[in-house]
Amino acid sequence: MPKKLIEDVINDTLKSDTQKNISDLIAWLRENKMNPAQSSATTWKIHSKACVMCYFRFDFDAGDIRITPFICEYKHDSLADNLKEIVWANALKEKNCHGSCHCSYKLKTIFERKDFYACAQAVTFTNPNAADIECIKELIKMRKDVLMNGKLMSALPRNFE
Repeated sequence: MPKKLIEDVINDTLKSDTQKNISDLIAWLRENKMNPAQSSATTWKIHSKACVMCYFRFDFDAGDIRITPFICEYKHDSLADNLKEIVWANALKEKNCHGSCHCSYKLKTIFERKDFYACAQAVTFTNPNAADIECIKELIKMRKDVLMNGKLMSALPRNFE
């Protein structure tokens, strides 16, 4: 499979607002030394060091993108209330991981709420808007902080999928 640049896929697949939002996120990721790497025909992984930060999955037929940032057990006050509302709005209510999650890292809560199916890949943003992108950035920063500062490191596999 020849590798594609994610920017080309974004331009060929997504519509205007989503295209701009995702392009802005890719630029931010690259600025922060997290480059997208294609892992299948429809999927790109975002790494920091050897750890996966999130996945980008394209549905070419529908013209959609799903972004799944990996999450951990975070305290309720570790994210602004407006961003927690965005996370909760995009969290799974039950196990329905699009066939891609092996749930190797189950969580008890998502920002201390227990009414969701909770695993490291339980929050997925489909065609994210600008507010969703800001939330995704914060989740990636939080995960990077957890991994780089050794917080919860023993509970987090280095490169689980």
